[in-house]
Amino acid sequence: MRYRITHRTEYTYAPPAYESFNEVRLRPVSDGMQTCVGFNLAIDPPATVIAFEDYYGNSVHDFGIPYMHDRLRIEATSDVITFAGIGEHLTGPREGEMDRSPNLAGLAQDDYFADENAEFLHPSAYVALGRPTEEIAQALLAATPDVSAYAYLLLAAAYVHDHFEYRVGATNVRSTVEDLLQGGSGVCQDFSHLLISLCRHAGLPARYVSGYLGNVSASAASHAWAEAFVPPYGWVGIDPTAGTPSTGRHVKVAVGRDYADVSVVRGTYRGGAASSLEVSVECEVVGDFQSLGIGAPVRSRVGPIQFQTLGAMRQLQRLEAMTQALGSMEPALAPMGSMEMGDPFAPGSDDRSPRQQPQQQQQVTD
Repeated sequence: MRYRITHRTEYTYAPPAYESFNEVRLRPVSDGMQTCVGFNLAIDPPATVIAFEDYYGNSVHDFGIPYMHDRLRIEATSDVITFAGIGEHLTGPREGEMDRSPNLAGLAQDDYFADENAEFLHPSAYVALGRPTEEIAQALLAATPDVSAYAYLLLAAAYVHDHFEYRVGATNVRSTVEDLLQGGSGVCQDFSHLLISLCRHAGLPARYVSGYLGNVSASAASHAWAEAFVPPYGWVGIDPTAGTPSTGRHVKVAVGRDYADVSVVRGTYRGGAASSLEVSVECEVVGDFQSLGIGAPVRSRVGPIQFQTLGAMRQLQRLEAMTQALGSMEPALAPMGSMEMGDPFAPGSDDRSPRQQPQQQQQVTD
């Protein structure tokens, strides 16, 4: 399928903000399952943009606005082709095809496999791998002791889908797996974190996917699902919100250990004691995947922006990611590379101190 996606984010500040530094992950990936044939990023006020790839291969655009501004508007427009129809699986065995994945118990005992995928098997910021999720994973494995890796992935996704209620507002952008278990309801971001936890407990490497759900005319946010590394298929997408494998409707933007690695927009600023956020996403079908070709570039509606390349940051992020994956892994909700500054709205804070910008968007798809 071919989609035209428009993602608009707007912050307003009172009093005006300044020294605002931000990074966004909005450009869809190009891989064996999809290709991004057109992308435009418009920023108002205009800013110079540094473009680079992070450790996980995600496209990142970094920019700063040093002068006073009472509004920040970010608009990304993408033209993407997924190599499957709306109801067709993108990864894993095709419908009617035999499951060729290995026995999960044997795979979990493979030390080389575990070493190669260590960062997607250990705890991470939003996926603590606590006792409650371990008990759920053990119960699923006990019910099907000879389960294959792919069958377990489907089983775990079905468990999340069947046992938790989808309810917007039940959680927020910083909610963890424990919050979902206690409340019993959440959104796609929470469901994906829980599924990742169940996979990691079972020895199946799993990662978080940020993206969009195609054929949705209007939404208040982007979508999220999970991928597990299942031999011989590689990374297999699964959407716990729907309880099914990812299809041609799923447009991938970024991957990471959890939401902390792929947040759509994040940054810091000074001033702006009060702020508000508005987000809208439109994802329209403009053809099927056979209508290949380079999409016409979308012109900036705000002003010219300059793109530069920054390569060394990927190596720094690789070092930090591996250090976290192999270290003590104490949960820390500060996103990788961000500033840990405490509560900016606590008594005694003033406009001269950096404030954590409220630009982390919870991933919710109506």
